[in-house]
Amino acid sequence: MAGTRPLREGLAGLVGRVRPTIALSAQAASGAALAWFLAHRVLHHPQPFFAPIAAAITLSTTHRQRTRRVVQLVTGVLLGIAAAEALKVLLGYSTLALGLIVFAAVVGATVGGKALIGEGMLLVNQSAASAILVVTLHRPGIGGDRAIDALVGGGVAFALAVLIFPTDPIGLLSEAEGRVLRSLGETLLDTAGFLATTTEPPTAWLAARRTDAYRQLAELARCRATADSIAQISPRRWHLRAVVAAEIDRLTQMDALVDDVVAVAHTANSALSAAAPLPGIEPHKISLLADALSRLSATHAPWRAEVLPDVRATINQPLSGVSDRPRDRATALTLLVDAIAVDIAAVAADPRSPVTR
Repeated sequence: MAGTRPLREGLAGLVGRVRPTIALSAQAASGAALAWFLAHRVLHHPQPFFAPIAAAITLSTTHRQRTRRVVQLVTGVLLGIAAAEALKVLLGYSTLALGLIVFAAVVGATVGGKALIGEGMLLVNQSAASAILVVTLHRPGIGGDRAIDALVGGGVAFALAVLIFPTDPIGLLSEAEGRVLRSLGETLLDTAGFLATTTEPPTAWLAARRTDAYRQLAELARCRATADSIAQISPRRWHLRAVVAAEIDRLTQMDALVDDVVAVAHTANSALSAAAPLPGIEPHKISLLADALSRLSATHAPWRAEVLPDVRATINQPLSGVSDRPRDRATALTLLVDAIAVDIAAVAADPRSPVTR
């Protein structure tokens, strides 16, 4: 019935959002339960509340940088405890002492932790929280208990995320790459539409498209770091080291593609906002590039055999032909469009059958 269609679509959307998180949520829940069991039943810690918290936090519901989160959490806890245990003897338990100890813990985590494992809010937050607990609870052994909890929870998370259920690094890279390509394809499609109708884009359009493109590119960078870490650390993924390294190298070409697509959108937006003429601009060629990006985003690397011929046909056709024209917006725009074709060729290159221009 027509009346039930919105309900069905809503349920389908809800299921679509929940399904990708089920396995990760199950891992986080299992990690929390196992960490509690080990700390409480095996190590006989009477109230190991932080062990399951540590496991759940580090496993979370995302594949990205799980190993990094484990290291940051455990390191932050140990730094905070060390600062509190060392300074409370000298400063006591006053309000001023608490402030000074937390200050020392945060500075230590920010400076020392950054030198060891890089920046991260989890590192600083856990350092501060651990220092506060040691100072405010006034309970003998609280620092040692929390350190054990952190090690147990972090160890369980590491075992699940790295040894038993390591993420597929190739799949992780493909999904992140697809999101970037999809964002860029939408930007080019919008741009072609505005140029074809000589319509000035909405005020916030350019900022929104640029923000989305660079957000997806930053996410891809994080996934590249995660994939490299998985391939290097997880024994079950060691056989993928060469493949992951090659994919990471290929995906470095994405930076130039994003820059050029954003530049095309900016140039078109400026010209249309100023009602400037754009002689020689052919919006349908931009639409073809948008379609090529959409095709690539829908299939992921390694590209399906039926996808690459169409992409090659698009990017290998003459797109600019404006080298003798004065350097105006139209020239800049068409040359940028040509550069996007070159960028797509680099991103979609297959070592067995390279795409060249």
